Amino acid sequence: MGGYDQIEKDLVETRYLSVSKCNLLQALSVLAEQFLCEINETMFSERYIQEAICFHYTISKLICEAFYNKFNPKDVREDIYNEKIVLAKEAIKNIDSGKYKHDKRRKTILSFIVSLVESILKTNFFCIDKLAIGFRLSPHFLDQIPEFDRTTKYPELPFGIFFIYNKNFFGFQIRFRDLARGGLRTVINKDMETALFQKTNMFGECYNLAYTQQKKNKDIPEGGSKGIIFLHPNNVKKDIEIIKKKLTLEGYSGNIEEIIKNYENNARNEYLYSMQKCFLNTFLTLIVANKDGTIKERNIIDYYKHPEYIYLGPDENMHDCMIEWLANESKRMEYFAKGAFISGKEETGINHKEYGVTSIGVFEYVKLGLDYLKLNNYTMKITGGPNGDVAGNLIHLVKKEHTGRCKITSISSSVCAILDNQGIDINELDQMFLKGKALQYFNPDKLHDDGYMIRIDQRRTYQPFVEQFKIYNKKNGKVEENWIEINKGMRLYETTVHQNVVDVFCPCGGRPYTLNENNAQSFFVNDKPTAKIIVEGANLYLTPKARDVLEKSGVLIFKDSSANKCGVVSSSYEILGGLALDDDQFIAIKKQYAKEILNRLVTIAQGEGNCMLQAYDAKYNSSLVSISEEISRRINEYTDCIQEFLAPLNLFDTSNKKYLNVYIKYIPECLNLYKEQLMTRIPQMHMKAIIATSLATHLVYSKGLVWHVSIVDILPNLL
Repeated sequence: MGGYDQIEKDLVETRYLSVSKCNLLQALSVLAEQFLCEINETMFSERYIQEAICFHYTISKLICEAFYNKFNPKDVREDIYNEKIVLAKEAIKNIDSGKYKHDKRRKTILSFIVSLVESILKTNFFCIDKLAIGFRLSPHFLDQIPEFDRTTKYPELPFGIFFIYNKNFFGFQIRFRDLARGGLRTVINKDMETALFQKTNMFGECYNLAYTQQKKNKDIPEGGSKGIIFLHPNNVKKDIEIIKKKLTLEGYSGNIEEIIKNYENNARNEYLYSMQKCFLNTFLTLIVANKDGTIKERNIIDYYKHPEYIYLGPDENMHDCMIEWLANESKRMEYFAKGAFISGKEETGINHKEYGVTSIGVFEYVKLGLDYLKLNNYTMKITGGPNGDVAGNLIHLVKKEHTGRCKITSISSSVCAILDNQGIDINELDQMFLKGKALQYFNPDKLHDDGYMIRIDQRRTYQPFVEQFKIYNKKNGKVEENWIEINKGMRLYETTVHQNVVDVFCPCGGRPYTLNENNAQSFFVNDKPTAKIIVEGANLYLTPKARDVLEKSGVLIFKDSSANKCGVVSSSYEILGGLALDDDQFIAIKKQYAKEILNRLVTIAQGEGNCMLQAYDAKYNSSLVSISEEISRRINEYTDCIQEFLAPLNLFDTSNKKYLNVYIKYIPECLNLYKEQLMTRIPQMHMKAIIATSLATHLVYSKGLVWHVSIVDILPNLL
């Protein structure tokens, strides 16, 4: 559950403010912490933010009243709202307790909370059946974080920011263009210590993922976005202890551990799904609009006054059952995209894991890197288990196309790491992928001599205060089961992959910033990097500084926004099909549609990869990462310019037929059966975005980065 709560104690229990107003202040305190921690993480923790709110309770009450005057549908008074905001700012300015440091901190906190209230454009706060509190904010408040240069950490202002709060979670959805798509991930915290460690960086993580997505989405009409749900730990451990005692006292003779394990899994999933539903229902409430663009929920006062075109995709801890639920919920709540709101559906979608769409791109970049360095037989290491989407499908592709050419010598997952310099049994790994089995269930008998497998999910208490992890070692053809002290075991688990010397490293799983400037040296043995090529199958696995260190050491790095972009391209085509077709029509052509999409993914990956390597050979830049960034920047710049030009046009005017033809050419051949629906069901805004990105990507991939517009290029249009 959520952590510290002084507001409830000081303002609710004393009946100074209503429960609703205190809930508002709690939401604002959690939101404010994400940004004020940029100044000082200790001084502006949630504890100190709530202390300031409670210490100056009269100002806090004034802020609440201003919020009510702005958004209460029964009593909207913008004039009174403006007056109270002025009064609140004046009261904050006049704070003087005689203790300068405390006054300065409290002034900073309360002033920023006022800025947040001013930035809120719509909220579901006054909806009767709300499951969480949601805000749609103007992103300009990022420029009002005191003593903080926004451009140093957030170089580009997002197009829109959503914040959603509940006692059990909070989350963000950030997008960089009006029309945007991106995944929704849930960060699960097993204990409060982990939660407190990760909590204050959630906006930063969401921003960086969305910003990476914006660069990655250069090949598709939708701009980049990302959603994150930060889930507080639940109380399942207390329940487990009660169940254990009950079964023991009753003399239960069965397998108690099995019962506990099943209960824990069911309770964890029930908690996860219920909180995801709260977040998503709140999010949809804030964006579902009538046909005229006005917000559908009558208890929402909307100062934004524009429809919002947003699509989601699956990401960490988004299970298939929730994907299907969300598609149905979008239809039930009558969002314009209906089931196309979420990609990755089983029947009416192109499931990423089933078709391996992301891994197709990753594998193409592996092949491009091998060809560039003229490597034939090669070794590879991977993060991410065989049951994962990207890692599992990459293993499958390696077995299918490079058996005998590639040896995977190390691999790690969230609880297990394996090292086998003679090559981990590829058939065993592939079978685990096909059966959806996690890495810890790898058969140790399949190891070669001197190979090992460490499992940090298997631990024992050896002596008082001495814990150990299970490790399997293969020696003289036999597997030995041993135990290793927890500190040595954790070190071995964390460095197994990074220290293994190979040709190609594919990070396909792991938390953001796993390899950073503080531990980059773990990727070196005898002062040499442990891989010649890195293909980033996972987002943000490396920090920019870690990339810089490795590139300067001669590593060829294919950045995440290039290497794993094929997943978003597939999702974009799924959205196009979902918008244009009825469910039965989509299902009827799905097999052929998927085949055509997969072919396009290979072409798109090769197009950018070749463009990057040509620029690298031409000495355009000594950094392949910088070249990737420049390709994204150039395409997005061209796309925005073309979209601005197309915005006032009616594509169905005969004079604009040449632009409409670009849209028609973009459509996969099997969709041409439904050409009329593609013209009537796809919003013109979406069609124009397709035209713009098609022209921009073709221009950059065909002309390269060394090309710039010249008078000769535009001469035909001047005559």
